[in-house]
Amino acid sequence: MASATDLFLSGDHEHAKQLVHSGLIAQGFEVSLTPARGFHARRGSQALTVLFGGLAGSRFQVTFLIEFMVTEQGLLVARISRNMTGGALKGGAIGAVKTSNAFDETVARLQETLMRDGAFVSRLDHQ
Repeated sequence: MASATDLFLSGDHEHAKQLVHSGLIAQGFEVSLTPARGFHARRGSQALTVLFGGLAGSRFQVTFLIEFMVTEQGLLVARISRNMTGGALKGGAIGAVKTSNAFDETVARLQETLMRDGAFVSRLDHQ
């Protein structure tokens, strides 16, 4: 169960960031900029998640942070991370599993989007 995943990207950095942004939007996330020019991605209903926890179904709220950095070789790195305790606090064991599954699915779909565009180089999962 990864707490963060680095996606290494080639090509124009701004274009790659836009691909990540549009990939998150396509998955139903609301995306906002962070002060460090990364993304905060949120999907689901906070109210339903607070009321029903892990039983909020498809409306269970998940949030991820996407930070960008550049390697010495000039590759853009999109680090997607999640709060390891957030899902459990919001929805107990069911919420933790829902958050983990949503994270894995989000990363996999972003990777597919980046591969289709030719921007994807490699991936590194962090525990």
